[in-house]
Amino acid sequence: MKKNKLELVYLRAFICVIIIVTHLLTQITLENEQMSDSSLILQYYIRNIFIFGTPSFIILSQLLTTLNYESVTINYLFSRFKYIFIPYLLIGLFYSYSESLITASSFKKQFIENVVLGQWYGYFIIIIMQFFVLSYIIYKINFRLFNSKILLLLAFIVQQSYLHYFLNNDTFHQFMTHYYPLSENTMILGWIFYFFLGGYIGYNYEKILSFLEKYLIIVIMLTLGAYVLFIAVSGSDYWNVTSFTYTLTLYNSVMFFLLLGVCMHFKTMLLNTIKAISAFSFFIYLLHPIILDSLFAYTNIFEDNTIVFLAISLLMILGICIAKQELIKKVPYSSYGLCMCLNKGFYLTIVSHYENKFFNILYKEPNN
Repeated sequence: MKKNKLELVYLRAFICVIIIVTHLLTQITLENEQMSDSSLILQYYIRNIFIFGTPSFIILSQLLTTLNYESVTINYLFSRFKYIFIPYLLIGLFYSYSESLITASSFKKQFIENVVLGQWYGYFIIIIMQFFVLSYIIYKINFRLFNSKILLLLAFIVQQSYLHYFLNNDTFHQFMTHYYPLSENTMILGWIFYFFLGGYIGYNYEKILSFLEKYLIIVIMLTLGAYVLFIAVSGSDYWNVTSFTYTLTLYNSVMFFLLLGVCMHFKTMLLNTIKAISAFSFFIYLLHPIILDSLFAYTNIFEDNTIVFLAISLLMILGICIAKQELIKKVPYSSYGLCMCLNKGFYLTIVSHYENKFFNILYKEPNN
């Protein structure tokens, strides 16, 4: 087993960048409601190319857990909740307060809708926390369940069936939205295959790396085929782009394998920058949507040249987030989550502290 799994450092950084690109492309679409039908359709298919970011984070999260642990205690569960829920709560408080000012609604109402029910971009954290519990339960039953191809196939059937009925059957959709209290896209049945796929990859990590090293061209062909299949079965709602759909499950899955296979070939390319993005990816994920609207006011002059717009916006977002993180680290007592700064600095310092603790636990080197 490799002592330093550098490909996972690159992988986490690239997934983080892909999620930012997805949100930037969404911003372009939302700011151009009068675009022609042909432009809308083109943007729809381009946006879906990058939509695999959220499923990839789910796969990666369980991959790393299965790779690093053969048994877990209750402290495993507590540590993950502690270091992921507190940043979620603090950023959620700030987001809810901002939304209450924008929408002229009460803070309590926004907090319940956003943070409690998951009706905001941070819904992904609620999904991850549910999977922490499921992972703990499976470990207590039998760790080798993550190596079961039958269970993996069953998870695929469950996810595809759930999403198909939820999106196409009005009776089932109304039943779920009535009885499931949280935001509809936090239901883990809609993501369950990615969870077990991550567990399977982590359990068979070296074998899968060996396959990718030999047959990456096959994965490339499968990826192209999966996207062509998506085009063939996708609907006509070109405004709605989401990974919470059965039409993209195959594509999202093989894209993860493709990205992992590509990352195996990177050794030194922009290594320090990649390490910084990878180390702060959770912080970047939580923070970047908050600054996106303000940033767009300055970068939209490049909107007619999409590549330039994406490059400049991406560099500015990463630069702001990483600089903010580095600045916070230099604040006295920030290692204890304390800060003498006012306003947002206090919250982001605590987020910084817990984020670092979380990744130190989750991404530690496997025991040989």
